[in-house]
Amino acid sequence: MLVTQQPVLRRFWYAVMPMAKLEAGPQPFTLLGEDIVLWKQADGTPAAVRDRCCHRTAKLSKGFVQDGNIVCGYHGWTYDCSGACVKIPQAPDMAIPAGAKVPAYHAAERFGYAGWH
Repeated sequence: MLVTQQPVLRRFWYAVMPMAKLEAGPQPFTLLGEDIVLWKQADGTPAAVRDRCCHRTAKLSKGFVQDGNIVCGYHGWTYDCSGACVKIPQAPDMAIPAGAKVPAYHAAERFGYAGWH
């Protein structure tokens, strides 16, 4: 078994980057074999989700932050910190499908760093 697949390692908090780096927009990183994107929400707290849009699997880290949510740069699907899609610009009057979400991770700020656990 690979070290990155050890369940015990998912119980710890990992500092991944200074909070100041999030001012530039979404930041990608890989931790324990997973591609994750980290961004700063409207209230200044960090948020993290898997770095793949559920629509066309584009990297969310290539998108931008709008009103504290992350927007996919490919088709504009917008996700909140829970990984739920909250806006589909191509169908503004349509209900968002229940399966339109990406895995979310618990992000936190400690000692001036954004981290994940």
